Amino acid sequence: MSRLLTLELSEDVYRPLARTAAASGQSLEEWAVDRLRRSDMSPEEYAAALARLLQHAGAVDLGRPTGANNENIDADLAREFGDAHEDSH
Repeated sequence: MSRLLTLELSEDVYRPLARTAAASGQSLEEWAVDRLRRSDMSPEEYAAALARLLQHAGAVDLGRPTGANNENIDADLAREFGDAHEDSH
């Protein structure tokens, strides 16, 4: 069975990896898998390499906080669209 792992890498991380992969005649994906599978890595080295790789998994900076804080979401919407909710009481 195989699993899909999607990584978002900054350009300064991606470019040198892509150059190294191309120099070895592999796609970046093949190169990364090959590096992670290297038989000469000890279990500790493998775990450390995988941990370094996974630091980039899901690393997306939207430039603003995200979450499910409804009060903040409502305030953002009110600022953006104007508060049309009149108090009818």
